[in-house]
Amino acid sequence: MSDFLDIKLVIDECCEKLMVTITNKERNEDVEGVIAAVQAYANKKVPMVSAYFKDSVVMLPQRQIFRAYIANRKVMVQTTGRVYEVKMNLSELEELLDSERFVRISQSEIINLKRVKRFDFSAIGTIGVELENGESTWVARRRVKNVKEALARGGDNGYKD
Repeated sequence: MSDFLDIKLVIDECCEKLMVTITNKERNEDVEGVIAAVQAYANKKVPMVSAYFKDSVVMLPQRQIFRAYIANRKVMVQTTGRVYEVKMNLSELEELLDSERFVRISQSEIINLKRVKRFDFSAIGTIGVELENGESTWVARRRVKNVKEALARGGDNGYKD
């Protein structure tokens, strides 16, 4: 191996998801480079979303998206600091999004399960959803089964990013 980097592979049959751990004495330019390379690889596996804000196009990593929804006949995606327009219909966006992370909760909305703060099962026949950014929404009655199945599959796995 080089003087710059040592790579150690640990095979663990209990591990269900690839995990990358970076160990160094400080966070520096080299660490940032390794993080960027790993993220670039991950983004190839899970494509980024082309989103529009005013006159600019931004490539959004899926992990930054809280939800996608229809407003004024346009598909919008909400991130921590901004709402963007997406130039495709909601079904096309749903096909692009990682099905382990996103679930359709109504005809006009998709949420990122990893960005949910809590689910409220107290209402009969539906589920209340509170996202990490404080937004609240509801699961349509006909989508409740899909959401419960996604949660049973481990939509969260205790992992937030």
